[in-house]
Amino acid sequence: MAEDIRPNEGIEHSADSVSASRRRANYALAVIFIVTMLNFLDRQVISIVAEPIKRDLGLSDTQLGLMTGLSFAVFYTTLAIPLAALADRWNRSRIIGIAIAIWSLMTILCGLAGSFIQLFLARVGVGIGEAGSAPASHSLIADLFPPERRAGALGIMGAAVPVGAFLAYAGGGYVTEMFSWRAAFLLAGVPGLLIALLVWFTVPDPRGKVSLAKAFQPTEGEITLRTALLELSRKPAYWHLVAAGILVQFISYGLASFYGGLFVRVHGMDYAELGWKLGVLVGVTGGFGAWFGGKVGDIIGKRDPVLPLLVSGIVLLIAAPGMIAAIYAGNANLAIILLGFPTFSATFYFGPSFAAVQMLASDRTRAMAVAIYLMLAGLIGLGLGPVFVGGLSDYFAGGNRALEASALQKALAVLALFNLWAGFHYWRVWTWMKRKPA
Repeated sequence: MAEDIRPNEGIEHSADSVSASRRRANYALAVIFIVTMLNFLDRQVISIVAEPIKRDLGLSDTQLGLMTGLSFAVFYTTLAIPLAALADRWNRSRIIGIAIAIWSLMTILCGLAGSFIQLFLARVGVGIGEAGSAPASHSLIADLFPPERRAGALGIMGAAVPVGAFLAYAGGGYVTEMFSWRAAFLLAGVPGLLIALLVWFTVPDPRGKVSLAKAFQPTEGEITLRTALLELSRKPAYWHLVAAGILVQFISYGLASFYGGLFVRVHGMDYAELGWKLGVLVGVTGGFGAWFGGKVGDIIGKRDPVLPLLVSGIVLLIAAPGMIAAIYAGNANLAIILLGFPTFSATFYFGPSFAAVQMLASDRTRAMAVAIYLMLAGLIGLGLGPVFVGGLSDYFAGGNRALEASALQKALAVLALFNLWAGFHYWRVWTWMKRKPA
């Protein structure tokens, strides 16, 4: 009789094991969602407080661009490579926990800065902390979820971006209006210290325990930046994905860094009203874009794995006229509604693009492929997008304060045209992957 029961017991044990594995994966995804949300909260809160910082510290638009973009991007991007290599070999939960603790402390220091240089350096520190989070998070999620659920999981992770932006804009605007821009930084940084502990103690890495000393020891066949680049150099589709990612971030961060300037200078909005309206807009359209993009990747990707990339390009083409219409809208409320076009497009690509990166990379270069993508997209897109808009705005204004509003509008309108360029690269990804699947 025992022999008759044993097969059923095995089936039940297997089902329980699968269920437990899925619960662990979903829990890890929920925590990584919070980590990613705080990542963008601490990164983007500076956008809503940029105008009062400009007045308080006497900055130009170019300095605003340097402070919001390049200061953060330099170490955020360059450190991503060695930290991604570490993520391919060491405990990813530990890396994420340390990273969030560092960037949260540096966000608090932003609120204590008394000069442009001090704030610039504190933003550099935020970038150093955040450099360790994304590659490890992507690699961890890719290991926890099977390929048929991976785009959806990455899309959920991407939905944390607009949620974090909502908290940055709505919370940051309200706190700035009620208290000060310094208080906004302080309140943004504190929660991350608690989440760092949560990640460290409750999110297991399926890779198991690996000592840090062993992680730094060279291994046979070790994947380095050089070997990863050599592998990826044979895949043009990957580099078109990188180019598209650079341009999407160039546009989204260039626009986001001057939300305050656009609405305060052109429409005369106060920070509390601007914050919650922008927050709702970004949270709804950006969150829906990331979720919908992930669903598109899972659903139509089953029939044609590369079709979601073509759809991403089409979405960007539609975003260009929508963004220009928002910039020149006759009133603030209409402008905020029309911003839904570029906001949706800036997150729609997340699931399909990073799922494609995982397809194009080998198992051993997943984290490195993400890190290279993020390094270039961050250094050029995040780093130079805000500087491009700020410098172009200063050029159009010609030192005349009366022209600052119209000059910023012209600079942002030029930026909107980069959506067409990004769409071209998605089309090229589609053609290459249709011709020669990864």
